[in-house]
Amino acid sequence: MNPDASSAGETLNAPPPAVSDTEAAELARRHFGLSVSAVSPLTSERDQNLRLTDEAGQKWVMKLANPTEEPVVTDFQTQALRHALAMDPGLPLPHVRQSLSGEFIRPVPLSDGRTSAMRVFSWVEGQPLVHAPSSALQRRNLALCHARLTRAFQGFSHPGQHLWLQWDSSNIDRCAGLIGDIEGEDNRARVAAVLQDFAQIAKPAMAGMRRQVIYNDLNFHNVLVNPAAPDQITGIIDFGDIVTAPMVNDLAVAASYQFGTTGDCQAAGEFIAVWTQALPLTEAEIDLLPLLIEARLALTLLITFYRAHRYPENAPYILRNNQPARAALAVLRNRPAAENAAWIRSVTHTAERTA
Repeated sequence: MNPDASSAGETLNAPPPAVSDTEAAELARRHFGLSVSAVSPLTSERDQNLRLTDEAGQKWVMKLANPTEEPVVTDFQTQALRHALAMDPGLPLPHVRQSLSGEFIRPVPLSDGRTSAMRVFSWVEGQPLVHAPSSALQRRNLALCHARLTRAFQGFSHPGQHLWLQWDSSNIDRCAGLIGDIEGEDNRARVAAVLQDFAQIAKPAMAGMRRQVIYNDLNFHNVLVNPAAPDQITGIIDFGDIVTAPMVNDLAVAASYQFGTTGDCQAAGEFIAVWTQALPLTEAEIDLLPLLIEARLALTLLITFYRAHRYPENAPYILRNNQPARAALAVLRNRPAAENAAWIRSVTHTAERTA
């Protein structure tokens, strides 16, 4: 094991819960009053997610948190989701179901002796964006929806919001020890260069930027669209990676997934342009945006290569965003930084500037 891997946090190393279908149905009945007729697995990086169907045909999502996750973090995620819906009820987000005892989170013992925090969410209908055709209108609708979510988080605070998360690219330096797991000399060299620029440029600049809770994970597996009308966004799911960070990081993370599998700067630029019109950035935030996008792409390579090597049985899921991240990072790092800065400015020049 990489000697520095422990700095990446225990949830990178701890296996997720593994309750059986029968156990899940019994937990849902006992704690949430659901009579479950069917259980099916859903993918997850570090938790266990299950789709439940009750006897009335209604669907639910049961999430069993990784046992190493601090209880305050689970509550942070839950309360942040509830806050966003309270601020903007029209957002297409899942709702948290209360347990029979009036709680939103129930700790449950696992057969291996660990304890997991269990939650149940409403099922959000839709087709994962990763499996749907894309269009400029779809990107526009997604950018507007995501900007609304970022705005809905403004003003929210919680005791768990300052705890460190591996997927917080504003602290990518804490995952630098994972670089030895990155496959390919070119990939390692690009990530090393991003880490160096991040330490010298981004880290000092971020200290004075607007900070808030951000969604932090707008990848195409977490966005749902109407299969009959894929330009329509029907859901944003999975709030497991929310974190407090510079607000601009929410855009950087979202934009990092817009390059597709080929490093398409035009698609990413369209998304950024609409987002910044809906929620304008400061000049300093715009200046830093290209490097923050690169930081997210680099972090994707650091974490996914590391985890795939340790959990080869789950490697296809872990690496699902790895190839697009490699392609996008290659495009951005093969151009001078000034060219990337000019590109970002060209797509944000119509956006209203904030003080």
